Amino acid sequence: MMAELTKWVVEDINRTTPNLAAIHKFSMGDRAGLRFENFLQEYQVDLISHAISKIGIEYYEGDDKAGNIVRKGKLGPNFFRFKSDHGEYFRRARIFEKVFEERILALVNFFPRVQEVASKMFSLGHAVAEHQGRNMMNFTVRMLPEAPIHRDWMPGENTGLSFAPQISEQFAWNIYLKTPKSGGQTRIYKERDPALAGKGNDYFEVAPRVGDLIIFRTTQAHSVMPSDGERLTLSGFFGTTPEKLLFWV
Repeated sequence: MMAELTKWVVEDINRTTPNLAAIHKFSMGDRAGLRFENFLQEYQVDLISHAISKIGIEYYEGDDKAGNIVRKGKLGPNFFRFKSDHGEYFRRARIFEKVFEERILALVNFFPRVQEVASKMFSLGHAVAEHQGRNMMNFTVRMLPEAPIHRDWMPGENTGLSFAPQISEQFAWNIYLKTPKSGGQTRIYKERDPALAGKGNDYFEVAPRVGDLIIFRTTQAHSVMPSDGERLTLSGFFGTTPEKLLFWV
């Protein structure tokens, strides 16, 4: 990476001595992302991972943001998969809300902590996003071996979701439960246009580490590098609005 680009980094945040300056710079768009170290303790990761193994991951062939058909592993629906069938998304959401509540969050109630971290970052309250009176999913479990260069921007995807026009910025959050033997880094580009992002060295790669929480702007072009082994995360989005943060997946 070029010397003058060293500030485009994912800053490590330690829970005992949080780097408030780095958090502020990220909120202003001057950092690639934040990594909250040991957000989940080892025993919490083990509890959640065991619960997920008992429920079971669903594997399917689906399209990615580059238009390719790839094999994905998911537990719980994400809207991108069902963007052409809102009814099926919300049908599954109601099922998995209960499954997640009873079999994962009852063991380790991590999601309110994710919301709290994000709320403090922007000094805003938080809520799960709604569409026509129905709650979106708050998170999903994702087995993702790699992903091409893309960006995620709900208001620009013509989804028909009622809350989308309120969003001014969009972020992804990922908590790592299992990491591959090698690879699997998230590459975050300073360029927003995916068509231009791969043509330069203006990016930062952050390696997955079990128990860490990583937050970054999804309007930056980003990708997941190919991995050797399983890469399992708890994942979701949140967006800023004038009144509060909205969470969905």
